[in-house]
Amino acid sequence: MTALAHETTQPIDSPLTVTLADGDEGANVLARLLKQHIDAIVEADPRKAGAARRIHGKLGLHSTDPEARATLVFDGVGITVKNGFDPGLDATVTGPLKLQTETLTGQANPYLALLRRRLKLGIRWRRPLFSARTHRFLVVPESLRPPAA
Repeated sequence: MTALAHETTQPIDSPLTVTLADGDEGANVLARLLKQHIDAIVEADPRKAGAARRIHGKLGLHSTDPEARATLVFDGVGITVKNGFDPGLDATVTGPLKLQTETLTGQANPYLALLRRRLKLGIRWRRPLFSARTHRFLVVPESLRPPAA
């Protein structure tokens, strides 16, 4: 497949479609929180929609406290949030939900959390930068971050 096959025809400023695959009622707490998070960051920084459309693959997020799993599927048009892990994940992040949230809001350093083994990152070696690209997309824009203490 050529690089052009991944190009989208959506205008850069069009809304990003974020779908809960299991519906509002069937989605687990992690899936619902991820959808809310993505909707909020794209609203705060519309450029994030274009960034999401350039990502292709599946990110699995595993919250150990509370116990929940979700898959973010980036298909070049929108994002689908699913309960559980899909087969063929390109990367996984495992750790307490509070710590995962703190890394996305800039309150915790994800690299220190990995070194201290509080977060675990699983990657496919054929796609080593996928997790970095998805993290950059998921990080809360400065305008939404709480003030530094």
